[in-house]
Amino acid sequence: MTPSLPLSVRPVSERHYPEDMAVTLTVCCVTYNHEAYLARCLDGILEQRCEFRVEVIVHDDASTDGTPAILRDYAARHPDVIRPIFQTQNMYSKGLNPQYGFIFPAARGEFIAICDGDDFWSDPDKLARQVAVLQAEPDVALTYGSVRAISDEGIIEDYVGGLERDLSPDDLKLGRPINTVTACYRNIFLGRKPPEYIRNSSIGDLTVWALLGAHGRGRFLPDLPRANYRIHAGGTLSMQKRDQKMAMAQLAQACIGLHHLVSGDHRMYHRSMRRFLKMVNDTDRHVYLERRLDETSLLSLLQQWLRARRK
Repeated sequence: MTPSLPLSVRPVSERHYPEDMAVTLTVCCVTYNHEAYLARCLDGILEQRCEFRVEVIVHDDASTDGTPAILRDYAARHPDVIRPIFQTQNMYSKGLNPQYGFIFPAARGEFIAICDGDDFWSDPDKLARQVAVLQAEPDVALTYGSVRAISDEGIIEDYVGGLERDLSPDDLKLGRPINTVTACYRNIFLGRKPPEYIRNSSIGDLTVWALLGAHGRGRFLPDLPRANYRIHAGGTLSMQKRDQKMAMAQLAQACIGLHHLVSGDHRMYHRSMRRFLKMVNDTDRHVYLERRLDETSLLSLLQQWLRARRK
């Protein structure tokens, strides 16, 4: 069981870090038109009780409501913790994933945690618990837990938005879904650019898990108190139509497969592309031919599938 910290440990909001103190953990937050939610998100981060230095990088993707003003206020009150990034044009609509394009390259921590601007944490020891596991178990690349869902219709306490079990390195390399708002993992982006086929994926978190599979396994923490995942009309994924969600997941899976190919991991390339083909076959009236990937090229399969769709 992951232990709680002594009550004497002060929250991040009350700490002042010297500039030369190393950052242990970076919280990455993407926000867009989250005026109604961002303050609760940032409060949950600042309430974290940690004995190490935490930084918070918040990327505002050209919000058109009061989100930028809220972010400026918090950054002014916590200048050695919160590092804001303001865009004048919406990067996501241009096909650029803000995490890969702006946040991950700026993250200085040994570990990364994710909390987007419409979600929030309510356990003040969340980060301390997860960092303790990562420091004690070097074969673990990613830790995560359960969530509750919050919508206009109420709270779903036992909501399942991702797998709630340990994951092997191969599971991670396939981009198996977990509850992103609970994730805390090793920062594998320090000093390196995100891979070419990964950085513009429509669902960035799945590709992060796929990259982490080369560095260890995933550890589910059943005793970690539930984080809070919001379902609302402005959510990037939560309120998308089913067909659009599936198309985004298919594209992410194809990006993962191509990454494994250029990385020389042909076994995971084949597994990833078979998963991609199954996802498409399960959601489309035209299926790919039942062919072995080592007997024909992916391009050939795609061409045959497109011809079948036109009939």
